[in-house]
Amino acid sequence: MPFTRKTHLLSLVASLVTFAFAAQPSAAHDDPAELGDIDFDVACTDNAGNQVKTGTLLLHHMMYVQARERFQAAAATDPECAMAYWGIAMSNFHPMWPGGQSDEELASGVMAMDTAAKLEPGSAREKDYIAAAAAFYAHASAPYPQRLAAWAEAQQDVFTRYPDDTDAGAFAALAMLSVAPKGDASFAVQREAGALLEQLFERAPNHPGVFHYVIHAYDHPPLAAKAERFAAGYDAIAPEVPHALHMPSHIFVRLGRWEEGAEWNRRSAAAALDQPMNGGVVSNHYPHAIDYLVYSLLQSGDVEEAQRRVEDLLATPRIEDSFGSAYALTASPARMMLEGEDWAGAAALPDAPHDSISWNRFPQAVAITWFAKGLGSVRTGDGVGTDTALSELNRLQEIMDERGLGYWVALADAQIGTIEAWRAFENGDIEVAIKRMREAADVEDRMGKAPVTPGHVLPARELLGDMLAASGRPAEAEEAYEAALAISPNRRRSLAGLSNGSGETDD
Repeated sequence: MPFTRKTHLLSLVASLVTFAFAAQPSAAHDDPAELGDIDFDVACTDNAGNQVKTGTLLLHHMMYVQARERFQAAAATDPECAMAYWGIAMSNFHPMWPGGQSDEELASGVMAMDTAAKLEPGSAREKDYIAAAAAFYAHASAPYPQRLAAWAEAQQDVFTRYPDDTDAGAFAALAMLSVAPKGDASFAVQREAGALLEQLFERAPNHPGVFHYVIHAYDHPPLAAKAERFAAGYDAIAPEVPHALHMPSHIFVRLGRWEEGAEWNRRSAAAALDQPMNGGVVSNHYPHAIDYLVYSLLQSGDVEEAQRRVEDLLATPRIEDSFGSAYALTASPARMMLEGEDWAGAAALPDAPHDSISWNRFPQAVAITWFAKGLGSVRTGDGVGTDTALSELNRLQEIMDERGLGYWVALADAQIGTIEAWRAFENGDIEVAIKRMREAADVEDRMGKAPVTPGHVLPARELLGDMLAASGRPAEAEEAYEAALAISPNRRRSLAGLSNGSGETDD
């Protein structure tokens, strides 16, 4: 289809400086053949079109920084390539990742959409893709979940108009998953998205979005086995992509297969370290892989490697300032203390474990630290520490509520309830303690786990089992541990609780 050029676009080239566009992206992922296969032709110069295709491949792998480099290179090569600006905008928000956008990402995305609006797309299809991304940025001051929902609706409409477009279908499935309601025990949306992706797999067996998003769709206890074949084969289409090497572990962790979960994340972490971002910053894919690795190692009993991995993570000097990084940097050291029942160590965790992170942006990650400190304090009889942790968690919950982070607000309820339950238990109010602990477990189980985490740092249902066992109620404790194992198969502490009835781990 012919593509109309606009001479006034020469003035737009100067705006590329604002985007910090680089004419040449980093050398990593130079070969699109090692990223999978998509049919994504756009009306741009050949060079720019190839960069857009590579960027879209990386988008499907959720390698957002690297994808943005490709789209920026496309825009610098061909400033009239409308889909280059679509890609920049898409690279600046992350549908499945909690944490929202940074101010810089929002500004970059808004500017990309403003630029795209001045261009004439090469086809009706390109126009609709751009309009879907524009729906996210149309109301820049609106809460992130509201903007995400606007994009999700528009993105699904694109697939309705182009049912033969596999990329449109993959993005539609991602859109469905990004706004799926939390706490739906039927997983209706996830099943629907998974079924769509399995249909797309039949027509595009090497499509990275199909492999990636179907793992997210089935990353739930009753569905995990449906993704085994995708988990086992993802690296075949993207052997050096850090996030592709990590994603299979979502399924193996769900199935309690710790050795496989650990090995995938060793590979992912190594690949991430080998592929630093511009300026030598370590991408969030490294801490994310380490958190999953530490979890798997602790469940298999390899405390020594887990400790070494956490120490290496915390000693890494420059890490991407993102929610994925923030979560891993708080969760990994918390896991070490809580899984090992080192309550004093948990109480002594630093408030801010790493100086690369803008912690005020991520109250839900900071809450993990205060949950661990609070549980450690109450289990060691430190009343002042317990009160401080509860005060901090309540403060953080208010911030999360103001930001519309409903899922994390609910998890904060469970965290606060857990600490309050153990405080009542330590004070001898056993019935109050058990009631409060059951309530916390119910909340946590109903909300489920976010994709960013292999599991809650210490599941409330498992802690209920500990409390019941310590109260001399072995039958009820067994029921709680079995319920915890139904959600997280093969968890070490739950299995230990079943075997000895005490909730204390045998080391």
